[in-house]
Amino acid sequence: MYWKRLSDLQHEVDELFNALTGAMRPVREPLWRAARLFPLLNVGKTDQGYEVSAELPGIKADDLEIDVVGDTLTLKGERKPVPLDEKASYHRRERATGTFQRSVTLPGRVDGENVKAVYRDGVLTVTLPFEKSTAPKQIHIKAE
Repeated sequence: MYWKRLSDLQHEVDELFNALTGAMRPVREPLWRAARLFPLLNVGKTDQGYEVSAELPGIKADDLEIDVVGDTLTLKGERKPVPLDEKASYHRRERATGTFQRSVTLPGRVDGENVKAVYRDGVLTVTLPFEKSTAPKQIHIKAE
């Protein structure tokens, strides 16, 4: 219900913007899709724990922070603007800059002491092992 109201409001604002500027959006996207969560994440489960990968192009590793509390992973960072020459100006500027924070709740608790992170080619991969008390364990059955 609320998404519909927000979507209707977005449509009205788009129409106002189009009337004032003459610009047209090619396709009316739902508000939840237009929000564009950043960074984009993939969350997978392995036998040992969870693996989260995040697309973070153009961000330095020193500008990233990772926090794990219980079953929640939080990625924080900053995408800094690339300075232009003093006499240059933008024709189009679509790449967002500034700080961001994205949290994801994992299906189970993780061992926060043994989390590992690797940042390569603009992709951050965080490996989060299961908490020892919740890790699946194969029980050997002793036959008598």
